[in-house]
Amino acid sequence: MTWRAAIELSVVLILTGCVYLLLSALRLVPGGAGFLDSRGEVVAATAVFAGASIALLVLRRFSQLASRLDEALSREKQLGLLSQIDPLTRILNRAAFIAELERAIERRRAGGSPFALLTIDLDRFRNVNHLHGHGVGDMLLVEVARRLGTFQTVGTTIARLGGDEFALLVENETVVDLSRRVARRLIDSIAAPVWVPQGVLSIGATIGIATSELADSNAEDLLRAANIALVEAKQGGRGTFYYFEASMGEALRRRSTLETDLRRAISSGEIVPFYQPLVALEDGRLTGFEVLARWDHPRYGLIQPAAFIPMAEELGRVGDLFYRILASACADAKTWPSELGLSVNVSPTQFAEPQFASRILAILRSAGLAPSRLELEITENALVDEVASAKLMLTALRDAGVAVALDDFGTGYSSLRHLNDLPIDRLKIDRLFLEGARQNIENWKIVRAIVQLAHSLDMETTAEGIEIADVAEILRDVGCDIGQGYLFGKPLSSAATAAWLNDIRLGHVGLGNGGSAPRLVN
Repeated sequence: MTWRAAIELSVVLILTGCVYLLLSALRLVPGGAGFLDSRGEVVAATAVFAGASIALLVLRRFSQLASRLDEALSREKQLGLLSQIDPLTRILNRAAFIAELERAIERRRAGGSPFALLTIDLDRFRNVNHLHGHGVGDMLLVEVARRLGTFQTVGTTIARLGGDEFALLVENETVVDLSRRVARRLIDSIAAPVWVPQGVLSIGATIGIATSELADSNAEDLLRAANIALVEAKQGGRGTFYYFEASMGEALRRRSTLETDLRRAISSGEIVPFYQPLVALEDGRLTGFEVLARWDHPRYGLIQPAAFIPMAEELGRVGDLFYRILASACADAKTWPSELGLSVNVSPTQFAEPQFASRILAILRSAGLAPSRLELEITENALVDEVASAKLMLTALRDAGVAVALDDFGTGYSSLRHLNDLPIDRLKIDRLFLEGARQNIENWKIVRAIVQLAHSLDMETTAEGIEIADVAEILRDVGCDIGQGYLFGKPLSSAATAAWLNDIRLGHVGLGNGGSAPRLVN
């Protein structure tokens, strides 16, 4: 019996007693005592009626108070439940998930099922907010939560940890195999297109996994381990999953140090442009240089772009780095012969910047460099992620005289339709095609087909990774326009490039591997 029912029963019994006394006093109850005289009966009856009325009022007031208390308790219960739910996606929030994870740990220690914790981070989600607004971003998060919900069965728990990070807890005796299958299915599920009012969006997911095999770990330790694996997975190329390994801890500490150092390096200009020659294969004429960022770290030595450019993207600093490198390169190119151009790589995330095109043109004006001397290299994946914004930005730049090259052609996911839709002047043939061609002569047919496709669309071609003269000769024979690679020169600093150009003028440059030195236009 509840406390409310007990009090209500007590009030009813008191009221019943009062009524019985009244009826007994008035001799209306068979066998009543009849102990009042005629004058006292009126007084007694009045007193009993007054007591009964007071009891009824007390019961009514109590009922009102009890109803209000019940409502308050119900609201408190609802608030307690709401405090565990993410208000946007309607799945568990971080606090509730950690509590559930702690319970899973206790169950495991008591001999329960092993479990795996999967932390899921959405790839390229920041670009969605920048390009389409937070309303569309919220719609995307709700859809991801819905897709995660299809994985929620007995023994699984899903949650949104915050931002674009989600989590999945799987308890099962075969958790290692199961978590591997779940991770693959999750990546495929999240990568499927999402329809929004603005059109179709595509994102991806990267996953880090930690299991209950980590002894004596609490919930926060396991989350940290899964996040370490997640960071490693992102470093490995995104769209994949890694399990936590103890060796990852040192890698994470190094990465944390590098992140701090990278912020400083970008702000202080420690990362500088290096230049690799671009040579016309037909006549050996030097046409310009590709700009390659280099970071000479005081502790780790020379760090290649593949190690710090993705990190700069994640920190939201790749734009700052790009503009600094571009400004330095333009200042250097101003001192070169006017026929030499610059080719600079653009990160896909930069197409989310509304001022991207105008800032590039402002840097060119400030340096006094003609837009026709600049070529921007974009990857095929940039076309998939940001095709609408890329078209808008690149068209504005091309109208101003800047050329556009499609880098790593044939290795990404773009449609051939984009070659007509976007303002592209050049296709860059990835070094992987050349390596394959060296091993199998049949692969030269692919290279020839790319060159013919480009020329049929009034585009030029550049081949990367040329290291021996024989490859350069074959590329020239199939019609490739520009060559790039160690055969013509390694990336050099600004000062070394200036000295190299001077040596070319003086005729002091030789070339190994059977090649001939690049030449400047007379």
